[in-house]
Amino acid sequence: MNYELTLAPHDLERFITYYRSFKEQNDDPRILHVFKTDDFRITVYNSGKTLFQGKNAFSEYEVWARHFGLEIESIPDETAYQNQYFDKRVIGSDEVGTGDLFGPIVVCAAYVTPKDYPLLDELRVRDSKTLSDQQIKEIGSKLIENLSYHVLVLPPEKFNELTSQGFNMNKIKAYLHNHAIKKMVKQTAQFDNVIVDEFCSKENYFSYLANEDPYQKINFHIKGESIHKAVAVASIIARYKFLLEMDRLSQETGIVLPKGSGAPADAIAKLIFLQRGKDIFSKIAKLNFKNFERIFN
Repeated sequence: MNYELTLAPHDLERFITYYRSFKEQNDDPRILHVFKTDDFRITVYNSGKTLFQGKNAFSEYEVWARHFGLEIESIPDETAYQNQYFDKRVIGSDEVGTGDLFGPIVVCAAYVTPKDYPLLDELRVRDSKTLSDQQIKEIGSKLIENLSYHVLVLPPEKFNELTSQGFNMNKIKAYLHNHAIKKMVKQTAQFDNVIVDEFCSKENYFSYLANEDPYQKINFHIKGESIHKAVAVASIIARYKFLLEMDRLSQETGIVLPKGSGAPADAIAKLIFLQRGKDIFSKIAKLNFKNFERIFN
């Protein structure tokens, strides 16, 4: 779904400055600027009309609409969750942080029943990728007070230790999901299904856990947060914990660490490298990211 707003000339300069590191080449005379990442595309026309597209279009649009005091369009159409799991008690599991240069990987397993739906509807629970950081903190703080969940936070230092031993990202995620799910299964008296937001094939998932004792009765779904609200809840709580940990690492480092692995992450990493050297990165960043080939060179 696309979103648009019209920026006044005096607001446009601030907007363009914010996104300048994502600027794309543009040959269309009708278009003033194009900004693009893997998550969104923003087109600024000569008239000031600004179009937001991509999977994070709504969250980017909403930040600026609120900032400039503009009326916000309705949120993206959400699934009604009318499927075979709708009336079931479900443990959902999801992860965040795998695409972020800085910070931990966080996996959450959350338990949701139909009795929880009124609360989740009131909080407007949906895919965490469509929510701003502030919304995640507001909703996440309420979810952890009212629902059963288990969170695992894998700090960068431990992640780097595992990758040095030959673990790839999916194997690490499989270990974390399995542990979180088993914890929830143990503490949840009655449930009907376990749903994991699919990040690899079922066969590969269990092959990664060949030396473990995996929980077997799992339903894997791509975009699991649109299949059942338990996965959406898990994604929000995981993101909430991730943001708190990023705040803590930023405070310890003395510099605000950016999310993602694009140009802003490169810029801050280069600054830290110049000021503090290489050693600090093992504690705040994932060293197997290709960013460091550019940064250290």
